Amino acid sequence: MKRILLLSLVFGSLSLAAQTKELVLNFHHMMDGQSVSDSLVGTNNLGNQFKFNRLQYYVDDIEIIYNQGDTFTYPEVLLIDALAEEMTSVDLGALDFDSITAVRFAVGVGPDVNNLDPSTYPAAHPLAPKSPSMHWGWAAGYRFVCAEGVGSSAFNQTFELHGLGNANYAMQTIATSGTAVGSDTLKIDIEADYAELVRDIEVAQGTISHGETGDAFQSLKNLNNKVFKSAEGNVALAQKELAFEGLSVFPNPSSGRFIVTGIEGATIEVFNALGSKMYSQRATTLTRIILPDAGIYLMVVSKNGSTTTKKLIVR
Repeated sequence: MKRILLLSLVFGSLSLAAQTKELVLNFHHMMDGQSVSDSLVGTNNLGNQFKFNRLQYYVDDIEIIYNQGDTFTYPEVLLIDALAEEMTSVDLGALDFDSITAVRFAVGVGPDVNNLDPSTYPAAHPLAPKSPSMHWGWAAGYRFVCAEGVGSSAFNQTFELHGLGNANYAMQTIATSGTAVGSDTLKIDIEADYAELVRDIEVAQGTISHGETGDAFQSLKNLNNKVFKSAEGNVALAQKELAFEGLSVFPNPSSGRFIVTGIEGATIEVFNALGSKMYSQRATTLTRIILPDAGIYLMVVSKNGSTTTKKLIVR
C-alpha cells in the first residue's frame, strides 16, 4: 500500500531554507520516562506492575507531510525490537522542502504485502522468517506486535500479546516540525511510552491473547492511539473510527456484489488474500463492487489522510 496520500494540516512549522536535506526518523524506546529494558518495572493505568522480555513490532507506510500538504513516502517496512536498542534510527532519504508539518505511519504490515510468502525474502529482510517468529500464517499474515513479559508484584504471571490482522491496520498522524541538524539534515524524534501499550490490560493476571480481538486488539489500539508522541509533545491525531463513521457495506457476505455508501470522495482499494489489488475506484454516493471469486478480501478506504479497512466475504 505504498501510495501517495495528501493531507492538509494547519500547524506551526519550522522555517527552513528550501534545499535538499536528509530526513532522519528516530523512535526513542521509553517506559515511564526511562529507556525500556527487560529489567525495567513498569506500571500501567490499572496499577499492574510488569516487565517486558519481548517487545517487537512492525512499522509500515511511513510518510512525511511537508510544505503544508505534499507527501514524501518511505518505501520500506521496519521491524523494531524495542528491547535491543534505546533508539531506532532510520535514514528516510533526501528531500527538497521548506518545512514539514507531520509524520504518518502504521503499526503492522500493509495489506499489500501482509499475506505474501515470507520465504521469498532474503534472510536480512524484515519480512523474512524470524526466530522467534513474527509470521502468523498466510491467511492472517504477520504478527503486528509481539509484547511478552511477566506481571504482578511478584512477577510470576506470564503475559503474551500478539496483535495482528488486516482489519486492525491503521495509520496515525503526529504533528511535528522536526529539528534541524546543521544545514543538511532534519531529524524527526518520536517518543514511545510502552507503559501505554498495556493500558486497560490486566497483565498482572497473566493474560494470553493472540489474534485480532481481545487484549491483543487492545494492545494494537493502544499503539495506534496512546504510545507515540513527537518530541514537541504532540500525540496521534483523529482516530480512524470517527473519519468513517458513515461507512456502510451491504450485503456482506454476498455472492460477489457489494454496495458501499457513506464515504463519497474516498479512495477504495480491494485486495485478495495474496495481497493482489483487485479493485480501485473513487467512491461516489453509492459505489458498486463486483468480485467474481469466492474468498475473503480486504477493502482499504482512504480519505483526507485517514485510512480504515473492512473484510469483504464472497460465498
